Amino acid sequence: MSVFTTLISDCDGVLIDSEVVAHDVLVREVQSIFPMVDCNAFLIRSFGQKTEDLVRQVAQTAGREIPDGFLQHLRIQTDAAIEQHSLPIAHAGILIEHPKLKAVASNSGLARVMSAVHKVGLLTARPDVQIFSADQVKQPKPAPDLYLLAAQALAVEPAQCLVVEDSTAGVQAALAAGMAVIGFVGGGHIPAHHADDLRDMGVSLVFSDMRDLPRILEQAISVSH
Repeated sequence: MSVFTTLISDCDGVLIDSEVVAHDVLVREVQSIFPMVDCNAFLIRSFGQKTEDLVRQVAQTAGREIPDGFLQHLRIQTDAAIEQHSLPIAHAGILIEHPKLKAVASNSGLARVMSAVHKVGLLTARPDVQIFSADQVKQPKPAPDLYLLAAQALAVEPAQCLVVEDSTAGVQAALAAGMAVIGFVGGGHIPAHHADDLRDMGVSLVFSDMRDLPRILEQAISVSH
């Protein structure tokens, strides 16, 4: 029996609706250097993974090298677009203000995560919430390292943690870390049938409106007993 004491949230696509913005930049920039690959079709299946890994996969498919400086250029363009165009997930304050929320664990770099949590008001409303980013681990999601780091820093057992995730890579990471997961599919980037994909991975509780979070958490707690 597990008793959830700690809520951990992903950032992009859960707190801030940034994935759709980042995807548009990624497709535009990557397509410009690898025109022989249908980048939109390739990349839309892979959201939640590290951008650098996605670009390397496209380059491998194209049989070409990534141009020098491209990844840095892409990072700058993406950060600027997210800063300018992304909006908080509707009613994200319900998650931010939940007393069991103790950490945000994101596959983005620290600078982007800090910009996002500032934009959604987390730094003001909940200065006690710890922030973890892919920069802090050798292997980002879907490896469990980031979530294990969060549990260690919070001094809790993974089995005590409940994670809010939107991507298959994030779900895989949390489950591999020994944590339970609830799936959020309310972001603008979510593809058709994604809720079913998460359920197929073992996520029994999936929701699309943050106003349903209290009910979902009650269900998660009752299932754990």
